[in-house]
Amino acid sequence: MSRYPDEQLTPRMLAQKLDLFRRADANAQNTRSEISKTRTRLHELENLLVTLESEVVEAAEFADAYLRRRGSMD
Repeated sequence: MSRYPDEQLTPRMLAQKLDLFRRADANAQNTRSEISKTRTRLHELENLLVTLESEVVEAAEFADAYLRRRGSMD
């Protein structure tokens, strides 16, 4: 037994439901695309963070070596 009564099973109702389905599917695809873009951007930012952390460590090591050799920053 259908959950829809016979008077609702019309070509017009079918067209409305298909339109609703198409819009929902398009929204879902857009959402998946935005999630993918966000994931890509997150990976880019993580890579930048790793690079920055490495540069900070390198700068600190250089400053330490410089100060040990020179005794001060003067």
